[in-house]
Amino acid sequence: MLSWLSERQEFIAICKRAFRLGLQVSTGGNISIRLDPETFLVKPSGLSLYDLKEDDLLIVDPSGHVVEGQGKPTKEMGFHLAIYGVREDVGAIIHYHPPYATSFAVLGKEIPLQTVQARRILMKVPIISAAKEGSDDLAQWLCDAFTEGKIHAALLTGHGIVSVGEGVKQAQNIAELIEETAKIAVISSLISGL
Repeated sequence: MLSWLSERQEFIAICKRAFRLGLQVSTGGNISIRLDPETFLVKPSGLSLYDLKEDDLLIVDPSGHVVEGQGKPTKEMGFHLAIYGVREDVGAIIHYHPPYATSFAVLGKEIPLQTVQARRILMKVPIISAAKEGSDDLAQWLCDAFTEGKIHAALLTGHGIVSVGEGVKQAQNIAELIEETAKIAVISSLISGL
């Protein structure tokens, strides 16, 4: 019998939502949930969010070793664990490559927080320097950025976004808000040029 059944169900529901909203395609992106101080539920490498099933999910320890399930954890496990290490308030982490927000990341430009909601909730979305996927540098730079407790999200230069929350629904809401904010910035810039 699988442990943490409700967390697994919520994890899969968020994965399907992200795919339907176009926040992530193919096998990219990853999600993790802190189950307790010593265990984390994570997406395995090589599977798309849309195709994931509850029994595909892995449970890892604070070192990233699989303690339940079959397969290899996401290559970004290091930065997930680094953020959990500096933020006790974080219960879930999401990493996607949504097209509008990632376009800003590709250009190394901050997303303008033009709406009242974006300014109130996101407050600041730092840009993390370019680093190899799964690298110690990426984990360290994200760890440094998220040490500030008011940070809920970051842009990874040339890569995508990372969002955090007390739970996976909150982290997903932040990811959706980042993409909406980036989309509004692009559309408003087009309209202002008319």
